Formats: sequence, C-alpha cells, structure tokens
Amino acid sequence: MIEKTGGADQGFYFKVGSDFFGMYHSSEGPKLFFNRDKYNLSDNCWDVELVIGPENTLFTFYWQGEVKISFRCAKQHESILALFQLLQEKPHRQLV
Repeated sequence: MIEKTGGADQGFYFKVGSDFFGMYHSSEGPKLFFNRDKYNLSDNCWDVELVIGPENTLFTFYWQGEVKISFRCAKQHESILALFQLLQEKPHRQLV
C-alpha cells in the first residue's frame, strides 16, 4: 500500500509499506530517495519504467542499469503516475 505522507514546495514523499520514497531539491540538483538511499537525478545514469497491469502498477527505478527501487501499487495511484511523468521529463532534470 502506498500512502502520500508529505509534501512541500521543495519535494514530496510517499510511504510504501514501511519504506519512504520521494524526491526533493538539493544544492546538487533534484534527488530521488528510497529510505536512506539517494540518487542524484542530475546524473545521466538512471532510467525509470512503469508497467500498468489490470490490477496493479509496477514502478521500477534503474541506476547504472541495475534495479534499485521496485514496488507494486494500486493501478490508479495518481501520485505514482504523476511522479513517473515528472521523471520522464529528463531533458530539464528538475522538480516542477
């Protein structure tokens, strides 16, 4: 289960089961995090995919070709869809 538990102009996060997942601004640029693991989105070594099935959605984040974050959520979870769309805007690599 995913629950949006925080939000601000500088970033946002979700609770995914007992884990925390989100994005925030830093002096080094936008970062994606999962618990204590942080990934600088200004680097060009990441990718993301979203697979929407009949009942669930699978979100996967790759860092240097390796899966670093992967979880399932309800098919219509709007926050995950919005995050995926934001991450697809790679050319500017900034949080909106």
